[in-house]
Amino acid sequence: MTTLLQNRYELLEKIGDGGMATVYRARCTLLDRIVAVKILKEEYAQDIVLVQKFKSEAQAAARLSHPNIVNVYDVGEDNGFHFIVMEYVEGTNLKEYIREKGPLTPDEAVRIALMICEGLIRAHEKGLIHRDIKPHNILLTRDGTAKVADFGIARAANSVTITYSGDMVGSVHYVSPEQARGEPVNSTSDIYSLGCVLYEMVIGRVPFDADSPVTVALKHIHERPVPPSVINDAVPSGLEEVIMTAMEKKPGYRYQSAKDMKLALMGALNGKKSRFLKKKRADDKTLVMLPVGEGEDYEVARKQKKMKPMGWIIIAAVIVGIASGLLYGMRGSLFGQEVKVPDVKGEHWEAAREILEDKGLKLKVVNRIYSEVEKDHVINQRPEADDIVKKGREIEVVLSKGLETVRVPNVVGETLENARFILENEGLSLGEVTQVNDSSTPEGVIVTQSPKRGTTVQVGQEVDVTVSSGTGQITQLNMPNLIGMSLSDARNKLQEDGLELYRIDQEASNDYFAGKVIRQSIPAGNRVEKGEKITIVVSTGPGPAAKTAEIRFTMPPGTDYSVLSIIVEDSKGRREIYNNAHLGGYTVSRQVEFFGRATVTFYVDGQEMERQILE
Repeated sequence: MTTLLQNRYELLEKIGDGGMATVYRARCTLLDRIVAVKILKEEYAQDIVLVQKFKSEAQAAARLSHPNIVNVYDVGEDNGFHFIVMEYVEGTNLKEYIREKGPLTPDEAVRIALMICEGLIRAHEKGLIHRDIKPHNILLTRDGTAKVADFGIARAANSVTITYSGDMVGSVHYVSPEQARGEPVNSTSDIYSLGCVLYEMVIGRVPFDADSPVTVALKHIHERPVPPSVINDAVPSGLEEVIMTAMEKKPGYRYQSAKDMKLALMGALNGKKSRFLKKKRADDKTLVMLPVGEGEDYEVARKQKKMKPMGWIIIAAVIVGIASGLLYGMRGSLFGQEVKVPDVKGEHWEAAREILEDKGLKLKVVNRIYSEVEKDHVINQRPEADDIVKKGREIEVVLSKGLETVRVPNVVGETLENARFILENEGLSLGEVTQVNDSSTPEGVIVTQSPKRGTTVQVGQEVDVTVSSGTGQITQLNMPNLIGMSLSDARNKLQEDGLELYRIDQEASNDYFAGKVIRQSIPAGNRVEKGEKITIVVSTGPGPAAKTAEIRFTMPPGTDYSVLSIIVEDSKGRREIYNNAHLGGYTVSRQVEFFGRATVTFYVDGQEMERQILE
């Protein structure tokens, strides 16, 4: 094999050999810096689909830039060798670090896990799921910084992680149950794998192990891990709870984002003030038998000592019989009546509540997630159907938010490569590609798309495009949306896009304040030629009258203190009207003043949770 790729990357030495690729320390001759070059092995380089995924994911990963992610600089091919160029990290990987040190202290494990969370937060925000989080892919620099590696190969490697031999088999020790079953995954799969990594950090070994990868995968699907504190009593209850929550079998019961897990870890880390010592449970008491006293009781005890063994057996049998009868007759009042949990999966939450109440049980909503199940219907329940529980028990359910929808981004004017990344970052995919003769648009540039930009569609939808086969210069563009802009902003926008503000008309308006654009001669999104003359109509007022409405929002249940931010967007612009921290389940109610049509958006710890429209 050549030692100089693309006349730029000089391979210096092999530093790693995985199941799918070989890693070299190399020098970029153009920038004179040391880099890591990962080259896809020859047996996989023949798989066209795998190579395309390898390229796409590496290029998408190259858009990530974060201190806790190994940066991807370049992706390419040279004489049949497909490679990606990454940041070279001097240090070791987490797997080797654990092997050398054994179980890490709780505070060090949390510190490393927090950095991994930071990297995952950035990746998940960009729509990238790693799919292969394991200690081998966590690099530790000499100053202790943790960096997540291999975003560029994770999705391509997903289908072969378990089935191929070599180092990649190691991934089965960190695979999520849904991955092991071959089901679609989301960001919570990375959460599960991180839980496995955190488990290994504090225990010194993986949560599940067996002689074969298939057996390990089955354990991930069916078995609960031994609680870390059972093996290592230095693990505090708070950290153990984080690990066990991250490793829940059902995705809906795990942390729903890396940010959620980060907050939980920070809560566990705050316990460091007590040196991570676990509090003794209130019911961990020692029973002390009082000594037999003197007098009559003493005489009875003395006589009983002389009793023959058969007498003892008869007395014991009588006592057991009486006690059993009493317990059986009083079981309802003494221990509480037991009932069988009904199956409420697939039921609307109101119907589920009635079914449970008929059995003397209570419904508790612990999470809402997007799914193919109809909105507000039960996806999962815990305890499961047919489990035996006491009356009055809360049955935790996860409700569906329905199919997740997104707005189609604009890809007209983009190359196919850029369009694919733009769509994938929004959870969409590139559909049918057709060509059209268009001398006004350069070759390879998208001319039209379907569905059009701004259309609301389900996540996963394909967007079909037509691509120019011409060789002309770009003379057309999409008409920008000027409605609601100030006159000066509209003028600047038209100038930036190469359009001419031809005429300004004025008109009274009750919908827009004075000086705001209320109409434009060419609707937004239409194709226009550069240099086109545009007429706009500007409001002279008086604008919309103030209106008020009451808004309510309930913090997600089961969470610790989280920050609620409420943003209002209306004819007057965008502004924050509320920012405060509350416990899960707390309901915030406020009177809002708005102008025209308003959109109220609720953010919890920076993540959008709900929108309300006020008119």
